[in-house]
Amino acid sequence: MKKILFTCCFMLGLYSYSQNNIEISLQQDVRLFLVGDNKGNDPLTVNLLSKVEIPVYNLKKNHLSTYLSLEYADLVGKNYKRYAIGAGYVVKSVYGKIGAGAYADYGKIYRQKEGFYSFSLSGELNYKINNKLKLICTWQLTEREDLKVLYNCEEDYIVSGFIGIKYRL
Repeated sequence: MKKILFTCCFMLGLYSYSQNNIEISLQQDVRLFLVGDNKGNDPLTVNLLSKVEIPVYNLKKNHLSTYLSLEYADLVGKNYKRYAIGAGYVVKSVYGKIGAGAYADYGKIYRQKEGFYSFSLSGELNYKINNKLKLICTWQLTEREDLKVLYNCEEDYIVSGFIGIKYRL
């Protein structure tokens, strides 16, 4: 409870400091949605990534931001949940309406009753539809200790690709 309260106070403090509006995003893992995987998860498997992103330092054509994220996957066997807090560097326009961002976060993965700390790096391309809405494509590299412990997997990191929308409040 103390961690949740601290995180909420931290994010509210950043919000009061930020000079722009908050952005929220919702994305779906493309591979699990279209083809599934070789671990028993069929196509149309839900794997959603959601972020609440707050700009904390604005420059002319870019900004630094912080965010909270939640990823949930309805996987065969044990559901996957990952909560994280991170920071990013966002370029508003690399070419026309196309922007980009680089992010790093640290969080915890929950697989039923077990929890595993994890680090993640991600890159994002976005296409600005209007002042409030963007289409986004994210590539994510996540440390997955849970797979090693629960399934004897030898891979330390898993790459995922997400597509979704980002909305500015």
